Amino acid sequence: MNSDNKKIPDPLLERLDLGLKRLDRAYEDITPPSLSALTLQITAESVRLRNRARKELLLFWLLSLGLVGVFLALLNEAPFIYLVIQGAIPAAALIIAAASRIPRKGYGAEE
Repeated sequence: MNSDNKKIPDPLLERLDLGLKRLDRAYEDITPPSLSALTLQITAESVRLRNRARKELLLFWLLSLGLVGVFLALLNEAPFIYLVIQGAIPAAALIIAAASRIPRKGYGAEE
C-alpha cells in the first residue's frame, strides 16, 4: 500500500514543489549583505531613532510649557474663568461616567 501512495503524485505537493522551484529561481542570485553594511545600517537606524525621540521630547516640552503658560495667563487675567474650567471638567467627567453607567445597570442581572 505504501508503494501505491508513492507512485501516485499528489497534485497539491506538485504545485507546492513548482512554487518552491519558482521561488528558488527568482531569488537565486541574492547574496546576504556584509557585516560592515549591516553595522552601518544599524548605526544609521539608531541615530535616526535617537533624533526622532529627541524631537518628540522637545515637542512635548514645548507643548506642555505652552499649556502651562496659557493657564497661568488665564489665571492672572480671569481667575473666575479658570476656576470654572477647573470645576467644569471634573464635573462633566463625573456626569458622563454616571450617564454611561445607567443603561448598563441591569445588563449583568440576568445571569
